[in-house]
Formats: sequence, structure tokens, C-alpha cells
Amino acid sequence: MSWIGRRRTESTGQTGAERTRRHGIRDRALLLGVCAGLCALVPASSARADFGDVTWVQTWQQDFINWADPHVATFTFPDGSVPFHKATLHFTIGCPDAPADCDPWDRLGVLKILHDTGEVDEFGDPILEPFEIARYVTPYDITGTGRPGTCTWEIDVTDYIPLLQGEVTLSNYIESWIGGNRGWLCTLDFEFEEGVGDYSAVEVVNLWTSYHAVYGDPDRPIEDFLAPMAIDVPADIDRVMFRMFATGHGQGNTANCAEFCPRQHSVLVNSDSWSHSLWRSDCASNPCSPQGGTWPGNRAGWCPGADAPAWAVDVTSALVPGTTATVDYDVQAYTNFCCPCNPNCISGTTCADCNYNNNGHTEPNYALSGQLVYYVANANSAVEGVDVAERPRLLSNEPNPFTPSTTIRYALPAPGVAKVVIYDSAGRVARTLDRTHRDAGVHQVAWDGRDDRGEPLPAGAYFYELQIEGKVAESRKMMLVR
Repeated sequence: MSWIGRRRTESTGQTGAERTRRHGIRDRALLLGVCAGLCALVPASSARADFGDVTWVQTWQQDFINWADPHVATFTFPDGSVPFHKATLHFTIGCPDAPADCDPWDRLGVLKILHDTGEVDEFGDPILEPFEIARYVTPYDITGTGRPGTCTWEIDVTDYIPLLQGEVTLSNYIESWIGGNRGWLCTLDFEFEEGVGDYSAVEVVNLWTSYHAVYGDPDRPIEDFLAPMAIDVPADIDRVMFRMFATGHGQGNTANCAEFCPRQHSVLVNSDSWSHSLWRSDCASNPCSPQGGTWPGNRAGWCPGADAPAWAVDVTSALVPGTTATVDYDVQAYTNFCCPCNPNCISGTTCADCNYNNNGHTEPNYALSGQLVYYVANANSAVEGVDVAERPRLLSNEPNPFTPSTTIRYALPAPGVAKVVIYDSAGRVARTLDRTHRDAGVHQVAWDGRDDRGEPLPAGAYFYELQIEGKVAESRKMMLVR
């Protein structure tokens, strides 16, 4: 296996938090095997983009992070001349060698693009707008006998393709306060799959961002962090997705919020609304395991040692292109009676300790980052543009992550009986779709997040597999959120 590309000269920024390194693009094409992960290289992308041709961008490699030190660096990404219908971040987190070690606690991590707006501030410095593109929480202790030592996440960043072009500045931050020689080794590689999908993201608009939106304090209502916004919708777009990265933090409060209490979160666009329960019920099946600590316990939107995908909702039906839309975000009403904000709180009576102590009783809050993503429809979408002459191909599902349903596409080079099988993270069959004789070409099937009995399945990671005439052709990963 070889990497095509040239590493640029490294340079050091003004501080340790502003290390700037530039790496060239590395290209390869991947034939994905099922579960076994066997790969075969084919030539780099040709002038016409076919589904399956892959470009890789290497960024940080085993970059050591601790003490809440945001690492900022600039890397060279594709220039936008070749279309991509899919982008995936492969994020590996590991531990430094002994006598050093990982931070043994679950810490919030955020990856952002620092996008150059083209404007400068009063000092002549470029104004950078941050866009969160991935969120994760580090695992508890993963070193020692029987523990994995490293964990890898595959994170869909397709919506951010318009921002991942040319020279891109990234910021990787882990809220770790441990210092010394303990911390995390982070490796981030981006995979871009060439081709033209049904829609292409063209713009990302930031909405609210607060990494400590207090919850349950009458003197600081969460609505203060989430005021309704008036958004001018472009006239030339065909689809709009709402995305919200949301994770709950704080414990020892009324109902043990906000880390350990499921709550309804809603987005309102003009007169339409969508809701879901911010809750991860799949922490015990986390593939980054076993860990130390209480990692199997379910939490509000996250699990230790897992990525925390955004809640994504198609809100196109509520908008009229070329007009102004009102976007609002609501969280289920809640009052925290176990806090210094409650004058009637009595330690030992109302709750164990009315004061926050950073040791079992911390202020309930949400880390929130909301966005709108605008898309345009492609006239030459998958059915016209996919080259299916070589082999059966399992294409990406859209949307991903998804709720309540997603569309799975696949391409056949010749007629045959096609079957799509969906597995849960434990390898059990969750649903079998299609099982139909198909002509050569591109086909699609929808999955509504239910099993073969029609029962809704829990949120979490699922794998979908294409079988042709009973033989496995390819497998991919998707994320169901509730």
C-alpha cells in the first residue's frame, strides 16, 4: 500500500496551541471487504469521477494532546475540481507508551474547521469562523490486559465538503486537565469518495454555539443560550438539513441531570417542529471496550470512548427558498432543586450537597452547536454517473447519521438477486431488505430503523451488507439516532 502526495515543510506557530503543519494529499482507491477489511489498490482517480475512487488526506498522526490545549494546524485538502459524494473522518485515539499513559477519564473532544472568512480584524489578522464537524468523548482507561489500547471512529463529514477544500485550518480540542506525560495520541485521516450524488452540500451556516448552556437554573434559563434566529434562506437551494451536536453534562442534581437524564430536544422551523430524546442507550455495546470506570452506563447524547454524532433533520418542507425563516431550539422544561441557585435547598435533606463540588455534583449543562446545511440537486446523479462495469458496489446511505429513515443504494454490473442485510454492533441480523432479482444498474432501498418484526431498534451503530446471489459483496457502517 502506498500513499501518493508530498509532505510540505512543517512550521511552528507562536504557541504550543498553534502548531501549523501542512501535509500533501494522499490518494488511493479502496475495495471494501466485509468485516475482514481487506483492501486492494487501484490507480488514482481519473478525469471522470466514478463511485469508488478514493482520495485520502492525512492530518495529525499520533499527535499528543493534554491539559485542554487546542491543537491548531493547516493542511492541504482537495481543491474542489473533482466532485465527492462522500467524506469520512477516520479518527484513532490511543495512549502514549509507558511510563506515560492515557488520561483515565471521559473528556469531551471537539474537532472544528477554522474557516477563513476573507475579512480581517482591527489588527489586520484574518477572521476565522469555527465550524464544529465532529464531537467525541474519550474513553476511560483502555490500557492493560484485555483492553483495546486504541479506539477508532468513522465519522461522516460529507456535509462539510464545501469547507474541506484547499488550505484548511483544523482545531482539535480535548477538555483534559490532567497534564504531565498523560494524555491522548490522536490520528485523523480524511477519506473522500469521488462521484456525484443526488444532492451536494454547498454551504454550512452556524446557528447557536454554547459549550456550557446551563440547564435548570431559573436565573439562567437555557432559553438565554438558544434565542430564536431569523435566517435568510438562499433562493437557489433544493434541500436544507438541520444539525445539532448536543451532549448533556453534570450529575448529582435533580433527576441526575444533565448527563444521566433523557430529555426531549426539539427544533422549530417556522411553524413546523421535530423532536427526539437526547439519549444514548447503546453505551454497553461500545466497540471501544472494555474500559475502566462506568463506561457501560447510558448517557445524554454520548458514550465514553465513542463519537457523538449530530442529530440531523431534513427541514426542507418548512422552508421557502428566497425568504427569511425563523429557527428555534427547545429543551424539555426542567428545574434543578439541588443547587446553590435554590435558596430553599438544604444539604442532606433536599439532596446530599446543595453546593457544586466537582466531585459527584456538578452543574447541569448542555454542550450545543447547531447548524443549517444547504444543498443543491445534481442533474447527473448516481443513476447516470455510476460506472458499474467492474463489480457490485454498495454506495453510501443518505442521510447518515439518520432519523427516522435512510436510503441505501447499490450498483450491479449484471443482473442478479440482490439482498441488503443490516446488522447491529454485536453482529446480529437486525433487518433483511430487498431480496429481489435486479437488472444491472443502480438501485435503492429505504430502511426505517425497524427490525423484521416492525419494532423500532435502539439508537447506535449498524452495518449494512450487500449480498449478490448469496455471496457477500461489500459492507458499510451507518448511525441511527433517536
